[in-house]
Amino acid sequence: MKKTFQFIKKTYEQWMSNSPFEQSAVIAYYTLFSLPSLLIIIITIAGYFFETSDVQGKIISEVASFTGEETALTIETMITNARIKGENFLNITVSVLMLIFGATGAFFQLKKAMNRIWSVRAKKDNLMRMILDRAISFGMIIVIGFMLLISLVISTVVSALSEYISTYAPQITSYSLEVFNFLLSYIFIGTLFAGIFKLLPDIKIRWKITFIGASLTTVLFLLGKYLLGFYFSESDPASVYGGASSVILILLWVFYSCLIMFFGAEFTVQYALFRNETITPNSFAEPAYYQEMEELEEEKNRIKKKKKQIDKLST
Repeated sequence: MKKTFQFIKKTYEQWMSNSPFEQSAVIAYYTLFSLPSLLIIIITIAGYFFETSDVQGKIISEVASFTGEETALTIETMITNARIKGENFLNITVSVLMLIFGATGAFFQLKKAMNRIWSVRAKKDNLMRMILDRAISFGMIIVIGFMLLISLVISTVVSALSEYISTYAPQITSYSLEVFNFLLSYIFIGTLFAGIFKLLPDIKIRWKITFIGASLTTVLFLLGKYLLGFYFSESDPASVYGGASSVILILLWVFYSCLIMFFGAEFTVQYALFRNETITPNSFAEPAYYQEMEELEEEKNRIKKKKKQIDKLST
């Protein structure tokens, strides 16, 4: 029990030392601008296999379940306005590139936050590095799209089976659907968090470690989703903002979700250290203490220059 308490205390202290509130605010800000492009790409991917209206409807219903109908309608309007219009090849190409650049913005900032948690920093930026970071971020979006696709397939199958079984055992069907939906959400969200912890930071780490951290993060996320939905529906914290209330609810939801995710990431870090796992930066990064050493060296040079100036004045 003592070791467990110390482990949790260490996780909390390190979580707070990485400025989670400031980092979450930054991600929420970028997510607000990335959201239309992000949703368009996800809907387009899943739309190749399902009706676009069905995919969009599922996303809107999920949003409405924890932020309310008004916010869901706002997001639906964002999706409609962000659709690519026109037939000119140049306009379409530019629009697609802007969609990709806009959609990857939130993941790009999330990557920086994850590097900070894992105490690594990217080496000197260059064009290839920027392209790679955007490609990884875009890959995460494609993964989300395919996860949504799988979710739609399973939901369709389960709905068909439940209609058949409900004629014989309606109560069992109701309970089993709730349990199945929870397990489905747990698996998909847990896989997404594991992918974020494994692929976004510039580190080398085993999948096993990231899945353990992602499991706790998923539990906290699902619990937070329920509590936030209840909080939003009962207290309406964004009501004081009038017409901007929907935007504020989106920012609040992303902000609180990021706090949970950053805590889960810090838990993963501390668990890896506890297990004496070998965690090294990849070829594009280096330990963060290199920056501290450089800053100390710059400070020493600054002090030397200052001392020389003082000596000259004194003579």
